Amino acid sequence: MFNFLFRTLWRVLIFAAGTLILWLTVFRVYPYAHNRLPFYVVLLLLYYLLAYIAVPALIRVFRLVIKPNRIPLYTTMRDGWPSDPVNLAVIVKDRKHLQVAMEKAGWYTADPATLKNRFRELVSIVFNTPYERAPFTSLYLFNRPQDIGFEIPLNDARSARTRHHVRFWRLEIPPFGEKDSSHHKFWTHQLRHLLHLEKEIWIGAAIEESHAVDIQWHTGKLNHGGNKYSDRERDFIVDSLKQTYQVKRMHTTEAGEEIKFRGQQFNVFYYTDGGIQVVRLK
Repeated sequence: MFNFLFRTLWRVLIFAAGTLILWLTVFRVYPYAHNRLPFYVVLLLLYYLLAYIAVPALIRVFRLVIKPNRIPLYTTMRDGWPSDPVNLAVIVKDRKHLQVAMEKAGWYTADPATLKNRFRELVSIVFNTPYERAPFTSLYLFNRPQDIGFEIPLNDARSARTRHHVRFWRLEIPPFGEKDSSHHKFWTHQLRHLLHLEKEIWIGAAIEESHAVDIQWHTGKLNHGGNKYSDRERDFIVDSLKQTYQVKRMHTTEAGEEIKFRGQQFNVFYYTDGGIQVVRLK
């Protein structure tokens, strides 16, 4: 009972804080800035303030108390909102084994998300110039960002506008007492018949980024837009590994019911059969 009341009160406080931020923006910040700056500059500054600072910060504070605790069907953004579906597991010797296999299958390893690489990605998107190793934004699984990512451009210019892409997380035993211990047990139980002591499990989340620009529905940030049929991207990855003769064994977990959930963008609901393609590499 106490937990329910506390969580309800926390929601009310976050709603009140959001209302206060909106009121200050409309009735204090906007009039002050409008008298000193051009109208379009004011709108751009307010958009940046709300979409990239105020709203994400508010959501992160909300997630300090209201935390999901579930076997992950999808990755999340830093603020905890759903993003790409989890639909792939690869069994390899180590990280280098995974990277060599993916690059042999025609994939490019994504560059780190440094300021320089982010700027290069922006130039690639705006001017449609080549950048096959454009960085990824960080998505979260097991309470941490991806360990590595791979991509293949989808356009003739080889730019970052559209691309096949997949993120991977190494399955690790979490610190004692962490809530993600149930996630580790789930995956090791599911794949116990395929594992050997010297192998590692890498969990993947793959979607096709089919258009260059879309808007996050809950913050207003700009980002790539994804193809809603995520199973096609999963199968594309597996086929690329099979065509280069790198797959030793395959297993598909039972699909169960079709899953539908809202992704980051306004107009995208991801559909997946709920199955996980498990690939053991040679």
